[in-house]
Amino acid sequence: MMQTKDPKTKKSIRAKFKHELIILALVLVLSLVGIGFTNSSPLKSNAYWGLMTLILAVSATVSGWYKSKRLGQPVGKLLTTQIVHWSATIIAISAVFLLLKSGRLNFDNTGLVMLIILGLSTFLDGFRLNWYYSFVGVMILSTGVMAAYIEQYLWVLLVISALISAIIIYWEHHKKKHSL
Repeated sequence: MMQTKDPKTKKSIRAKFKHELIILALVLVLSLVGIGFTNSSPLKSNAYWGLMTLILAVSATVSGWYKSKRLGQPVGKLLTTQIVHWSATIIAISAVFLLLKSGRLNFDNTGLVMLIILGLSTFLDGFRLNWYYSFVGVMILSTGVMAAYIEQYLWVLLVISALISAIIIYWEHHKKKHSL
């Protein structure tokens, strides 16, 4: 494998890595906030979860677009796959809100179900894109499951997420530093 010494390439890789980590950390925090928002303002939570899905879909599509260009793969195939994937997610979220409106789900459980759907969808999308998305998907899904069992879960999860994120940032920085 050829190593590059070009400082512009190193800066570009670092910038892309930081950009992806910021987006993924933001998505994780917004997902945690979504549970509380669904409990406190259930009528507006439909729009919140729709926006969360849109944020995930756009960030994953942009990340996949860069990856496709870098690898010389057709971007059209990626876009088609992303549209189908995230449309299915939106349909699942809409179905949950139909269950909520029909009385089959309560407001407390709706936020948890949304996290599980978004976690699964993000995890599966990570297989096409990169392991960061799969990791965030696992974190979102785990948050939903843990929130069902832990009363004061938010601060515990934020601390754990921050520690894991710091470890990943250090590991990736160290790995990139030695591979370039």
